[in-house]
Amino acid sequence: MRAWGLLLLVALLTLGSQLPAALARRKGEKSGGCPPDDGPCLLSVPDHCVDDSQCPARMKCCYKACFRQCVRKISVKPGSCPEDRLRCVSPVQHLCHQDSDCKGSARCCLGACGRDCRSPARG
Repeated sequence: MRAWGLLLLVALLTLGSQLPAALARRKGEKSGGCPPDDGPCLLSVPDHCVDDSQCPARMKCCYKACFRQCVRKISVKPGSCPEDRLRCVSPVQHLCHQDSDCKGSARCCLGACGRDCRSPARG
C-alpha cells in the first residue's frame, strides 16, 4: 500500500511540474509568434484558420493582410514590449522585423514611428 501512495505522489508531482507550461498557452496554441502584419488589407477575405491546431507543424494561425491564415511562426524572446505613448510626425520606418533582428534580450517592438529594438518591459 505504501508503494502505491509513493507512486501516486511521484505521478502527481510530475504532472504538476508540467501544468504551468500548459496553462501559459491557450488550447491548441503553438509556441512562437506571428510575424508583423504590415501589408494592406484585402477586403472580404474569410479567415483560413481559427487557431494553430489547423496549421501544419511549423506554422501558426496569424493575421496577415487582415485575415487569419497559416504562416511560418517566428521566435519570440521573453518579456513584453513597453507601451509607447508618443505620436509620430515623421513617416513610419521599421528598424527591425522580428525579435531575432535585435541583440541580446531586446525585442522588436511596434512604436509610434515603426518597429525598433527595445528592452522588454518589466512585470
